[in-house]
Amino acid sequence: MAKDRLFLLPHDIDKDGLRWFCPPCAMVEGFLGWFPQVRDDLDIVTAPFPRPRGPVAELFGEDHPGSPVLVLAEGSPDDEDMQVANGLRYLDDAKAILRYLADRRGLPRPLGSRLPDARSQNLVGDKQIA
Repeated sequence: MAKDRLFLLPHDIDKDGLRWFCPPCAMVEGFLGWFPQVRDDLDIVTAPFPRPRGPVAELFGEDHPGSPVLVLAEGSPDDEDMQVANGLRYLDDAKAILRYLADRRGLPRPLGSRLPDARSQNLVGDKQIA
């Protein structure tokens, strides 16, 4: 069975003579550090920082900013936050990626995620959630 493919930026990015990291990619890496068994189910690709971002641009075109991006494998379930481009289903929001990965494996969801039964209202009780 094909694996979902996760594109992340490198941990240490040189831009304008300074060192940076990508906060959304770091959030995904943190999740993978807490739940390392998830790595076995993914094809993880480190995309180069300079645009166009090589393997991401090959799939989606040079205009897609890239990373983090989770490309869903054929046979993987659809997701409410999923987008489609060039015939590929994908998620490109870190929190949506984490929720998807957690839900597929019965792991804890990111705090503040929409609950499965409250997705359409985006509410928990009477409070708006992210």
